Amino acid sequence: MNVSKLANRTAALLGLAAALAVAPAHALDIKLPQETSQLKASTLAGYQSASAWCVMCHSVDYINSQPPMPAAFWSAEVTKMVKVYGAPIPEDQVKLISEYLGTAYGSNSK
Repeated sequence: MNVSKLANRTAALLGLAAALAVAPAHALDIKLPQETSQLKASTLAGYQSASAWCVMCHSVDYINSQPPMPAAFWSAEVTKMVKVYGAPIPEDQVKLISEYLGTAYGSNSK
């Protein structure tokens, strides 16, 4: 056997041994901090809907950090979440959530 073939086999065996010597992967236990932010309280029906549906994907801090925008913007955003990103918001809740966000986080909000 020539030296080149012997070197290749040796390298392959060393590579295999190194691969087998690696410790197996395991899951890490991660504890996330408790959510402390809350949506702006409202008596509008959309408040409960937003509390249930929007926070499935967005943190309350993310929602609270949005700049004040007109109601049409919020309606377009909620519609986009459903039609483009596949948010499972029931059709009858889209208008309620849009109205709530437009009132609580709209450009006329306090």
